Amino acid sequence: MDLIDVSLRDGNQSLWGATGLTTAHILEIAPLLNRVGFRACDFTSSTHMGVAVRTQRENPWERIRLTHHAMPDTKLQFIGTGMRFISWETMHQDFLELVYERLVANGVERFMVMDSTHDWDAVEETARRTRRAGGSEIVGGLIYTISPVHDDAFYADFAAKMAADENIDRAYIKDPSGLLTPERARTLIPAVQAALGDKPLELHSHATIGLSPLTYMVAAELGVAALHVGTGPLGNGSSLPNAERTVANLREHGHDTAVDEQLLKQAADYFMRVARADGLPVGTPREYDASFLRHQVAGGVMTTTRRQLRELGHEDRFDDVLEEVSIVRAELGYPIMVTPFPQMVCSQALFNVLGERYENVSDQVIRYALGRSASRPRRSTRTYSTRS
Repeated sequence: MDLIDVSLRDGNQSLWGATGLTTAHILEIAPLLNRVGFRACDFTSSTHMGVAVRTQRENPWERIRLTHHAMPDTKLQFIGTGMRFISWETMHQDFLELVYERLVANGVERFMVMDSTHDWDAVEETARRTRRAGGSEIVGGLIYTISPVHDDAFYADFAAKMAADENIDRAYIKDPSGLLTPERARTLIPAVQAALGDKPLELHSHATIGLSPLTYMVAAELGVAALHVGTGPLGNGSSLPNAERTVANLREHGHDTAVDEQLLKQAADYFMRVARADGLPVGTPREYDASFLRHQVAGGVMTTTRRQLRELGHEDRFDDVLEEVSIVRAELGYPIMVTPFPQMVCSQALFNVLGERYENVSDQVIRYALGRSASRPRRSTRTYSTRS
């Protein structure tokens, strides 16, 4: 059983608002992470690259280059977020291909390709461009949600398209809100595996409501090739299941991993020292919270929304915003709560709670309502303005 470490990207984003780790932090731990035995490292995204510039005043390209040199034996992973890069504007595919080329040149090997609306044309085009740019491992995303439409047959049909695409090497079930139950996994995973054929399947399920540690054991039993985990304080909570506990549980269930547990503990201890030194929160196991099945807000967006309210002096309105999220999501047609949609929905909910409902509407929400979301391929250079 392979493990993918998400500490530097998704763990940092889910628990530390994408700002907790600087280049210096990463370079100090990178040589050790390289030896732990992870199959890959979930390293960056366009959001993280933007934060490095705006908040930390650091060069994200230099961060990639230096980390690649520090951990050359572990694939660095970039997760795409539709047809955009840094900005929420839809980008031309030629520009995005240039981005992929530069990512590869600086040390990224593994790319997560997905579309938040399961638009196959967008996934296919992105995978083709990523391969042409030099990506050596391309993983197609199946974004899990609960709705009358997203049944096992829906995901199996999408997986079958990935199986037929020579530019997609593997697939993963991406469960950003941790909604996948062990019971549903027992039907969903076999259906997807059958459709994928010989292409490996991975599982990425957040621990937000306490289900994913149990679901991971079912996934291992069903032959999933890799599980995504967070190390030390960057696991659990709204992040991914804790790496150390996942390894121990896998061993108890009779599964082996390539992870060196002693080195894994050293990495966990390092992240704990960073958390204590900088006053950062530690991921802890969550109790089951059925409300997440309704609002479906992913971990990173949850943390960001709370931080925004705190900065505005309205942290006491957090529960009101979550309640409004469910209403806004329904009014927008139940988009899957994965980037960029949770950011759009949560921002609109925040506007609605702190002012008159829909008195302020972001350009991103307007574009989505007009059918011009950032997940669609853009093949012309013409730009559009929806600002009123």
